[in-house]
Amino acid sequence: MVNKGVPRRGDLVIATVTRLNPYSVIVKLDEYDKEGMIHISEVARRWVQDIKKVIKMGQTVVALVVNVSDDSISLSLKRVNKYEAEEKLKQFKREKKAEKLLKLVAKNLGLKYDEVYPTIGFKLKEKFEELFVGFQIASTLEGKETLLEKGFTAKETEAICEVAKHAMEIKELKMKKFIELKCYKSNGVEIIKKILIDTEKKFKIEIRCVSAPEYSLAIETKNAKLGEKKLVASFEDIKKQMGSQGECILKDE
Repeated sequence: MVNKGVPRRGDLVIATVTRLNPYSVIVKLDEYDKEGMIHISEVARRWVQDIKKVIKMGQTVVALVVNVSDDSISLSLKRVNKYEAEEKLKQFKREKKAEKLLKLVAKNLGLKYDEVYPTIGFKLKEKFEELFVGFQIASTLEGKETLLEKGFTAKETEAICEVAKHAMEIKELKMKKFIELKCYKSNGVEIIKKILIDTEKKFKIEIRCVSAPEYSLAIETKNAKLGEKKLVASFEDIKKQMGSQGECILKDE
């Protein structure tokens, strides 16, 4: 479903090229009902003389939102690295698959898709970050219990789990939590870096800087409950290591 809002500065977005101008590219934001503009200086890390030699009409790209105003959304391609682009495209494809599964849930409940997305769809995103992850978890042995604990009704849980178990081949779940981490000492950056490296090794998780002071804690697991416990434990460990040197906040609590 297309988001009727607007992306935020710093967001990665999927875009389709709709127009090539001499000094800019106009794109349609596939996840929003909006258009965006990429200036020639933001198309590539090298100097670009002819846009048409670097980017093509109809091409799908991953761009970074650099500015949002009332009448325009400015984007950049050169500020997105290969890893970020690949991960964003994977996430976009996962969400498309999940939306198809949500349509089956709506059908099983005897409702329209537009009625189910603002309720069950939004709730799955809120509780599990991605629709796809919600369906992955629903397909596991503990899926039904997890959904009930997260506040889904018995009827909703039954419909989601039935679709998930028929459609999903459970491999590994990628679970995430987001934290804000601040250190007030003069060497705060070094302190935070050491704490995060130590935590990664200790809990065998992946920690990435989203946009300082925000960081993501991620783990791949087949057991949603154990994954949740491990992420919470890693957060508590970071908080303990920080002590009175700064603050550590779990954003999705």
